[in-house]
Amino acid sequence: MTGIAVIGMAGRVPGADRLPVYWDNLLRGRDGITRMPPGQLRGIVADALLDDPRWVGASGRIDGVYDFDPALFGMSPKEALTTDPQHRLLLSTVHQALEDACVVPGADAGRVGVFAGIGRNRHEELVRAVLAARGEPADEMALEIGHGNGHGGTKVAYRLGLRGPALAVQSACSTGLLALHQAVQALAAYDCDIAVAGVSTVRVPDEYGYLHYDGGIGSHDGYCRAFSARAGGGVAGDGVIAVVLKRLDDATADGDRVDAVVRGSAVNNDGAKSGYAMVNAASQERVIRDALLFAQVDPDEVGAVEAHGSGTPLGDAVEWAALSAVYGRRDRVLVGSVKSAVGHLREAAGLAGFVRAVYSVRTGRIPPTLHVGLPAQYVGRSETGLSLARLAQPWPTAGPRLAGVSAFGLGGTNVHVIVEEPPAPPVRPEPQPERPALVLLSAHSAGAVERTASAWRTAIEAGEVTPAEAADVSQTGRRHRRYRRIAVGHDRAGLVADLADARTPVEPTGGDVCFVFPGVGDHYQGMGAGLAELLPDFGRRLEQYLGTCGDLLGRDLRGALRPVSRPAGGAALDLRRLVDGSRAQDSLLSDPLVAHAVLFSVQLTLARSLQGLGIHPAAVTGHSLGELVAATVAGVFTEQDALRIVVRRAALVAEQPEGAMLAVGLGREQADEFTGDEVWLAAVNSPRSCVLAGARAAVLDVADRLERRGLHGRLLPSRHAFHTPLLRDAGARLAQLVAEIGPARPGLPVIANLTGNWAVDELSDPGYWQRQLTSPVLFSDALRTAAERCGVLVEIGPGQLRTLATQARAALGRCTVVASMRREYQNEHDDVVLLRCLGQLWQAGAEPDLRPLRRSPAPRRASLPATAADERRFAVTDGIGGIGGIGVAAVPVTLVAGAGAGPVTPAGATGAATTSGAAGVTAGDGLEAVLAQLWEAILGATGIRPADDFFELGGDSMMSVQLIAGIEQRLGIDVPAITVFEESTLSGMARQITAWQHRSGEPSR
Repeated sequence: MTGIAVIGMAGRVPGADRLPVYWDNLLRGRDGITRMPPGQLRGIVADALLDDPRWVGASGRIDGVYDFDPALFGMSPKEALTTDPQHRLLLSTVHQALEDACVVPGADAGRVGVFAGIGRNRHEELVRAVLAARGEPADEMALEIGHGNGHGGTKVAYRLGLRGPALAVQSACSTGLLALHQAVQALAAYDCDIAVAGVSTVRVPDEYGYLHYDGGIGSHDGYCRAFSARAGGGVAGDGVIAVVLKRLDDATADGDRVDAVVRGSAVNNDGAKSGYAMVNAASQERVIRDALLFAQVDPDEVGAVEAHGSGTPLGDAVEWAALSAVYGRRDRVLVGSVKSAVGHLREAAGLAGFVRAVYSVRTGRIPPTLHVGLPAQYVGRSETGLSLARLAQPWPTAGPRLAGVSAFGLGGTNVHVIVEEPPAPPVRPEPQPERPALVLLSAHSAGAVERTASAWRTAIEAGEVTPAEAADVSQTGRRHRRYRRIAVGHDRAGLVADLADARTPVEPTGGDVCFVFPGVGDHYQGMGAGLAELLPDFGRRLEQYLGTCGDLLGRDLRGALRPVSRPAGGAALDLRRLVDGSRAQDSLLSDPLVAHAVLFSVQLTLARSLQGLGIHPAAVTGHSLGELVAATVAGVFTEQDALRIVVRRAALVAEQPEGAMLAVGLGREQADEFTGDEVWLAAVNSPRSCVLAGARAAVLDVADRLERRGLHGRLLPSRHAFHTPLLRDAGARLAQLVAEIGPARPGLPVIANLTGNWAVDELSDPGYWQRQLTSPVLFSDALRTAAERCGVLVEIGPGQLRTLATQARAALGRCTVVASMRREYQNEHDDVVLLRCLGQLWQAGAEPDLRPLRRSPAPRRASLPATAADERRFAVTDGIGGIGGIGVAAVPVTLVAGAGAGPVTPAGATGAATTSGAAGVTAGDGLEAVLAQLWEAILGATGIRPADDFFELGGDSMMSVQLIAGIEQRLGIDVPAITVFEESTLSGMARQITAWQHRSGEPSR
């Protein structure tokens, strides 16, 4: 093992809600401490404190301490409210760090361990005070889980689905760095594959300053002056940080982004000493030497040290002595302390220093230590070999950048970590032209998706990441959630524009996929030509099919792959082609034999490519020639036999008398009025679209009659009247060929053209293929049948499925219709259209395997904004007066879960739910209403709907017990728990209870 890689980080510290902002603040020398004069704190802090001359209004505070999104983690609002905000912040921050590392919990991620520290718990006292004020009992188990420090890491593992070790770490001020040490050791011992070191420390209720005592640890003026002649103590601060680690060998093999490398770490304790709070230079020196020994690093290689640097005169002097003993042989080792900028973050202090060291070794920059003024006398001694970094400056030495990080806990648990710059990235080939990118964005709410899209758009537009990097992170580095939207762009500008589009995120409709293959009529020169570079084997497979057809025809068909030039200027549509259907340049495809062979080959190639990406149809259907492709995909014909049939079919048709086909915007009954006199109904495509076909003169006469009535028809580019008796001879001879080949029964469900229903044995009957040439295509019925079983219809090849689906929307219901290839008159790139198709399939609930589309080498794992959350305020203190370090007033209050959330009944208070509503309700709607009231009381949620799921709203086993008790009290009957939870939706639960009452004859009391 070559070391432990840092592959992701997230956190909030005073003055910064994100770690990149924290680093920028450090480089710029910005102080994150909040300093407030007494006048601004009147009514928040007791007047007696504010009037004390020893009062110092300084505190390292973070914003949004009480903001949380329980739905993101499957937690009920009430559980969130009665959970220590430190636990909630830890959960949110670990989630963000894993996203930064592109780690999606699950089987592919392996065992992910959590090593977590939590600050002192003061929140439980507030919850108990609220419950006491309301005269309600406390649920001891809920309070223990919600507040016990030993549950912080375990709850993170539970809520995020992490299956490695989950341990609580506690060593006072060195907790964060000790958690990192434990995580490193677990990875080295192969106890887990990925490890998260996290710590959350927040003072609840809010604290706004402190009383200064001479000789105490609190600074007299609200400034932390580490290693200064004026050092007089520190300023307490809050913070939450999580760091994701992985063995460097594994990270390199997996293509992870590496921010830094932990070369080694060590921990010890002072042992017996003159006082518990005293420091020990010898112990500090030993832990530093042990870390260097474990890391196999010579002290002379270290260029900087992030010191504990608490700003106390004795502590700083002892630490400087220990550092000098180890690192003092160097001409220059730069020493600094983040406490001068953010305060003493207590349990989080060590990780705050570690994060600064990671940024330093990665960027080669060292931030200043603030408020030093005149350095302490020991700092100026040249024989120490140490220098205090008082200005931002570059790394002081050549060679690999290595830094030490120290954290010393109150009581004497000392930790030191050696951090190294990340390895040089692999040499990449010359930059390749940008390829189109597909970005998949999802969240647990539509609003969160939109905010995530906005944040990603900003990052991409600013050049922080490339489109390829954004696409890779979205596809493989984020969990795919309920609400989804996509963005596709041929380049950076296109992707940014698509992300800016106000498109409503959708929920997957679910259902199977049906491949729909269009027929001849919408084909064009060069269709699919732009897919060869995007899709693996597309070009090779298509050339193979065209080669076989070319041999059968005695012609070279590769010219059909050459795209036709399209107008420049960014127009979305080629209006000339849209209006007049011009195919002036399609000389090769004007030959029906070539058109049939090429269209069949393109459709079959595209279908195989989609199957190669994991899109496997549950059913297939096709229109005319498309039905042959559908039958081939279903296994009725082998590919080689199908190519023979297609070429032979086209040749037989070409020998028949010429005819014409006319598309009309009429329903079937209206279209039937124009049949007769050598004109037949050839296709029913939708409730408002049919095709008439027959002898050319007769069809032209129908077109004139339509025109005179103010109706319009469109002549299709076909020289023959397909699906009419005029092709009877061709059909008979085609059936002979099919009989010689011997078709098989389909291996996939197929919807037949002739019936618009599911085929049974028809497709293996040669006579079917004769009738298929001479009878009308009931495509509208086929689409309706497909929609009854499949939730997604994918058009394979150029066609009019989206138009037809719009006309048949009532019949198709919520079925999603997706195009995989552009229409002739669209000026979009082929690869963009297909990527959008794959994205729309993902939106509908499919999970295409997009890895084969990645260019080699794969893009680096970039850092992108975390998935947005719907945070709102969850503060038990909102209902209490007199918060601010002076106690809790026992007054009637409600547990407030943010604006608009409504009151939340505390755990164990099922009795409160029995005070309203009539007992003995058994009717379905009445029972549903009673259950909804109980759910709201137990879960703390409002607006319960019949389809809502108890467990998806955050219910757990303890809440289930409360629900059973509540039902017993409200209905006066003992309903078995297995009956109540046989279905977990509100309506289903009511249905099961009602059915049980009817079966058991148990009346309500």
